[in-house]
Amino acid sequence: MQLFKKMFGKSDPVAEVRQCHARQDWANLLLTAKRIDMQSLDPDLRQELRSLTDQAGDALATVNLEEGAWAEQSGNVMRARQDYQLARQQACSETLRERAEQALAALEGGTSPLTDDPGRPHASATSAACNTCTETPAAKDTTDLSSLDEDSRLELLLATLPEDLAARYQAAGAEFRRAWLAIQAGEDEQALGSLDQVPSDQRDALFLYERGGLQARRGQFGAAADDLAAALALEPELLPAFETLCEVLLASGQEEQLQSTLKKFLNEGRFSGYCWSRLAQLHAQRGELEPALAAGLKALDEQVTDPSLLVLCAQLLERTERYADAEALLRRLPAGGCGGGAHPLLAEFWLRRQIHLDRALESFKGALRQEPDNPRWLLRIAQVYLAKGWRKEAAEQIEGLMRRSGLPTTLDDEIRQVADQLREE
Repeated sequence: MQLFKKMFGKSDPVAEVRQCHARQDWANLLLTAKRIDMQSLDPDLRQELRSLTDQAGDALATVNLEEGAWAEQSGNVMRARQDYQLARQQACSETLRERAEQALAALEGGTSPLTDDPGRPHASATSAACNTCTETPAAKDTTDLSSLDEDSRLELLLATLPEDLAARYQAAGAEFRRAWLAIQAGEDEQALGSLDQVPSDQRDALFLYERGGLQARRGQFGAAADDLAAALALEPELLPAFETLCEVLLASGQEEQLQSTLKKFLNEGRFSGYCWSRLAQLHAQRGELEPALAAGLKALDEQVTDPSLLVLCAQLLERTERYADAEALLRRLPAGGCGGGAHPLLAEFWLRRQIHLDRALESFKGALRQEPDNPRWLLRIAQVYLAKGWRKEAAEQIEGLMRRSGLPTTLDDEIRQVADQLREE
């Protein structure tokens, strides 16, 4: 408990909210605001806090919408769904909420130009192999599978699976393989018809898993949960079925059931790393910081390497002023997709701490080369310039950004804060 004394012992949470806003620390702003009894405040202060929390919610929703799009483009449909759901929960503006709902509707309906690509696997067995960093979207596969015969399509899709699963799909019956190909192509009705034709003696755990995943994609969460639970009863170590079951419980709003399921599997010694990771996410979403960090660190002890978990734990460690531990986790993030050097999230940590500014600058310039139209990196470069005392260079960047229109509100506010700093010095 002593570890979290600094986290929960703040004497003035209202002042802390303002400090979080000043440094654009949106997640901690919302977590701090949860501790405040709004009804005890005078109307003006209550309105101020509501404005600050609205800005924070929209900022986080914007980030999750972007991350959801990256996950969707890289074929990780389950992760994309989670990001879009978070964005919908966090959004305070009607516009952002509608964007999140539209993204979810497109994802579930298979109408998104990203998920409707017949050359990219959908939320099926491939989800087990998609637990990778989504900071940089994968290159889009432009292969037109519809022009290939069934055997060729099967061969290409099997290459995306772990070796043990690929062997099982290869050895499955013809009707099941045909159903699986239809699932990957987003042809749900055809897939359902083919699944109905699978002989009863071939309806094993893999069959139940695929049918459950298909039902989940169609929003039939009750039937999906039944099939996935049955798959796990037949094959207790089928991790993709468990991952999909957890996603179904979350998507259907059954957070308490999800938590009890995760704890049950932990008690049974099954999927420990995954269970601790999901518990960390659940606790963090509820503002339960101490159990979130404890669960996250246990997941890391179980060799979970999901970058989103590394980032979550690093944020919580930074909040408790365990800076060295936070930096160590951020150093584990991959850097190659951003042009070499440090990962931009590590560089942003350095910028907040005012350390390793030259390396942070190199990282932001690398990110800008990868995303030349992303104003975030221009802003970060300007902030490094300012921190190094290069006011002229910082001013040039900020002036250029201020001439741009259509920037997200949160980014625009941060740009103006830097501009104010330049005028004050």
